[in-house]
Amino acid sequence: MNKKRTATLVGALALIVTLGATTAAGYASANKYKMYLDYNYKRALGDLSGSVSNIETTLNKSVYANTATQQNGLASKLMRESTMAKSALSVLPVTDHSLDNVSKFVTQVGDFATTMSTKVSAGQKITDDEYKTMQDLEKFAKSLQSGLQNVKTNIQSDKLADEFKKTSEDFTNFPSLIYDGPFSDHISQMKPKLTEGRAEIPQGNAQNIAANFLSVASNKLTHVQDNGGNLPTYNFTANDGKLRICVTKRGGFVSTFDNMRSVTTENLGYKDAAKKAENFLSAHGITDMKQTYYVMNDGVCTINYAYDKNDIIYYPDLVKVSVALDNGEIVRFNSTGYVMNHHDRTVKAKISADQAQASVSKKLKIEERRLALIPTPGLSEVLCYEFLCTGQNKDRVLVYINATTGYEEQILILLQSDNGILVK
Repeated sequence: MNKKRTATLVGALALIVTLGATTAAGYASANKYKMYLDYNYKRALGDLSGSVSNIETTLNKSVYANTATQQNGLASKLMRESTMAKSALSVLPVTDHSLDNVSKFVTQVGDFATTMSTKVSAGQKITDDEYKTMQDLEKFAKSLQSGLQNVKTNIQSDKLADEFKKTSEDFTNFPSLIYDGPFSDHISQMKPKLTEGRAEIPQGNAQNIAANFLSVASNKLTHVQDNGGNLPTYNFTANDGKLRICVTKRGGFVSTFDNMRSVTTENLGYKDAAKKAENFLSAHGITDMKQTYYVMNDGVCTINYAYDKNDIIYYPDLVKVSVALDNGEIVRFNSTGYVMNHHDRTVKAKISADQAQASVSKKLKIEERRLALIPTPGLSEVLCYEFLCTGQNKDRVLVYINATTGYEEQILILLQSDNGILVK
């Protein structure tokens, strides 16, 4: 073989290798781009579903809002959710008209909210017809939210279409235990009040506290990496890491405990679980706690307790106890809310319960009322009158009226089922 032919062959082989590498790189780049599109489309569909769900809840609350401050706040939330829904719609690769009704709906909600906000700001009252419009929009939101679970989206890839369908079916609106969801977002930004001014204990003392809490020998626990941040804790594990417990470095309070065993059968009901939880709190010297709300999920009943003293319930001072429904064992304990917030307070209402009740919507039938301290988004607390009410369509509604100003602070919709009591 002469040199010219050899050079030509080498050049051809090099070209083949280069083209092969280029083709492989092209395929890899295309797959990467496809994964990127999949992620963005799924996220957009999730954002859309979440916004429609939030619109439904806000419209439900708006029917019962009775003061300009609360009405304006809810209108602002509707406008924000409408804008977010529109943004999510703009990302979805829809080529037909399958989501036209969604686009029309979110636009109507935004326009309606703007109109109501302008009207309320001008000192005008919302009319009965406008309240009826809110109810109609709420029903439509509920219908759309259900439709989003089964929407068939026309996009370029059949696989992507399947993913969209599966993703939409997987989206579920999970409400939260009262104040747990909204308040837990702020805990990491706070300084714990219960441990303030208390001395830091040695790691060995913390291990003894953890062992006593779990009723096990101290040498059965293994010290693992500690937590820092605003709530420093000593951390210990047992049972090959399946059991974990955290003790605050200052004061030596058990903040969390988690037994990650599986629960496959349910032999107990809510009342049995509540009795087990109350006995557990009593045995550990945790007193003046009132049961508030609960949820049963995956064989475990989680019960919320709030500090209750002198006829005032302090919702920020939260303790959660989880009971396994197979044998009544306590499998989770969380007192982070209590550790972060509990301290001596002097609070007093400046208006009477009757004066506060005048701010509650006439559309609600009041069943119970009491004083309650609730957290605010600004990391503070406000004393309110809590009114448990029945609304239209047998809605169970909690209304919180500021015990100083008489303004509505919060409206919550209670969701009660065989699996517990939750709020939205």
